[in-house]
Amino acid sequence: MSYAIVENDLITRILSGDLVAPEDAIAFDAALSFLPADRLGWDGEAVIDIATLDVFFVGDDGRKYAVAGAGRQQVECSYDAELVKDVDAWRLVNAADELAALKASRIAVLTAACAEAIIGGYSSSALGSEHQYPSKQTDQINMMGSVTDSLLPGQAPDWTTPFWCADESGAWAFRLHTATEIQSAGVDGKAHILECQTKLAQLSAQVMAAASAEAVAAIVWEGE
Repeated sequence: MSYAIVENDLITRILSGDLVAPEDAIAFDAALSFLPADRLGWDGEAVIDIATLDVFFVGDDGRKYAVAGAGRQQVECSYDAELVKDVDAWRLVNAADELAALKASRIAVLTAACAEAIIGGYSSSALGSEHQYPSKQTDQINMMGSVTDSLLPGQAPDWTTPFWCADESGAWAFRLHTATEIQSAGVDGKAHILECQTKLAQLSAQVMAAASAEAVAAIVWEGE
């Protein structure tokens, strides 16, 4: 025998087998016990397969009930239909909703790609030849501190500071930078960040203007 525990018109627990059922348990057709739990519902009189219904009563929390109740809105839909709430009324998700969700997802992917690009390092010719500089958050802070230090009044004319960078062969080392060189490297780092942010803004605008799912999917961060 199968039993259901019903609370607030929702089945919260299924019991089966040889057991002593609680007093508030409701026996139901054993044939229904083979259905997934989310396919079972209470229609006010019996446990039913809610997939057979084409009208539901939707609560404020978006749950679908088989019976009317305070604060529930009647909606014609299937049990697994996606719903969205406009102001104070529930309705079926439409193509516009799906496209909006797809756009939000794509922008999130682009934003993550932008963040990775920002911390992926940049090149600068501050030392006279091209070197690669790290740009993780700590690196950005260190660069800011070095540039600030180079601008402080009273610094010696031969002031230098070491900063971690790689030469054209890929060899990383703390290389001395003059005030002019560290400032130039800092400017290039800032330009790198702005370039990434500008690219994100442009791609995000393209996503928002896209008129189809195919157009949204075609907008990617280079190397994504």
